[in-house]
Amino acid sequence: MVLVLAALAAWFAWTLRGDCRKADGRFDPWAAFETYVSLFLMLCMLMSSVAQVLVRYLFSDLVDLPWTEEFGRLALIWAGFWGGAALQRADDHISMTVVFDLLPERAKLAVRLFGDIVTLAVLAPIVWLGWESARNLDIMHAISLGLPLSVFAYPVPVAGALMVLHTVALMVRRLTGRPPVRHLEPAV
Repeated sequence: MVLVLAALAAWFAWTLRGDCRKADGRFDPWAAFETYVSLFLMLCMLMSSVAQVLVRYLFSDLVDLPWTEEFGRLALIWAGFWGGAALQRADDHISMTVVFDLLPERAKLAVRLFGDIVTLAVLAPIVWLGWESARNLDIMHAISLGLPLSVFAYPVPVAGALMVLHTVALMVRRLTGRPPVRHLEPAV
């Protein structure tokens, strides 16, 4: 089932490959990978939820799928953190810019860089402690999936490390005067 979802996600990612272009029109493999992983996780959640509803309300006397709830939750956790990292890459997290928009350009740059430094200062311990917590959960296993509980905790250090890398890349782009890479904007 997971292989079918992986193939379906690959097909959807291929059809959406136009969204994986840089501003100059070149193909961006990282954006394509982000799109593929996002689609795969969303399809996993969808499949798990549909299977759970169908089995619970239509086939409860015939079939028992106890793993659907844990699998759906696992995909939801990974998708949430993966989405946060993708938003950090595009510098597209929710922000209130009422006062920011009134600042001169050099002050805006200083505020953005200060925000990036604060982001790095917050993410560094989150990544480290998230890694330590995930490693400590390796000895326990999920009841119906049989996977180590650490798979539910690894999204924190993995997505946090991606956010650190994306924040550093954003800082470099800001300092060199280039805009952030925005693959998540809808086509007009």
